[in-house]
Amino acid sequence: MMKISCTTLCCPNWSLEMILERFKQYGYDAVDFRGLGDEMEVWHLPAFSTGAAETVRRISDVGLEVSAFCSSARMFHPDPSEREKDVAEVAQYAHLCREFGAPTIRIFGGALKGTPVEQALETAAATLREMAGVAGEDVMLAVETHDDWVCSSMIADAMKKVELPNVGVLWDLHHPYRLGGESPGQTYDNIGQLTVATHVKDSRITGEGEDDYEYCLGGEGDVPLEEMVALLKDGGYDGYLTLEWEKKWHPEIAEPEEALPAYAEYMKKLI
Repeated sequence: MMKISCTTLCCPNWSLEMILERFKQYGYDAVDFRGLGDEMEVWHLPAFSTGAAETVRRISDVGLEVSAFCSSARMFHPDPSEREKDVAEVAQYAHLCREFGAPTIRIFGGALKGTPVEQALETAAATLREMAGVAGEDVMLAVETHDDWVCSSMIADAMKKVELPNVGVLWDLHHPYRLGGESPGQTYDNIGQLTVATHVKDSRITGEGEDDYEYCLGGEGDVPLEEMVALLKDGGYDGYLTLEWEKKWHPEIAEPEEALPAYAEYMKKLI
């Protein structure tokens, strides 16, 4: 059965202690680490390096799991030196996954920067194969429907070129629908059976442009999240529904004290 999680983007001003306390209080099953405070790459922090064992204990003591580590690594970049950095980042997060019992590392697609799609697919596949080897068979890489890879068919094409058991898709339920104009059924047909992780958020239209929308609480927008989750459920998905409330990047949206309990209640109804 699906569980619910939330990324730490929701609460950029909270301490680790407050994150654990509030996530449990609001009814979440897990935490997805995407930075902590001002540090986006958490392995630089004592709590995830020299003090990792104590952090693992604290997470367990409050009854939470770690659903994923959201990296900044990309499966595609035209610069080989940047690809090397991304592979090295995956290695760092793979170590944390094993230490914290987390199953998944989020990977971005990366900006094409004018690269022809077929060339980008070949490069992305080669990078993913290298990342998968570095991560190890016990860690899943989840490529997000994001940036220049919002189109679910592009992600599906990349997966076909890789075909490794520890490489899958993170379906951001918002982006292919809102930014790519895809129906839930169209997206599911392309990547539903490849989906190993999700990001959940709702939004509503504020104008006529592609970017004329605002994030809102679950069920208050027009993203067909209920239909999407039903497709996943019917297809056998039993991973996490992970709220991505990007308060760090969008300070104007609702405070975590409001958004987190509201989304927890909403996502449990979807499940």
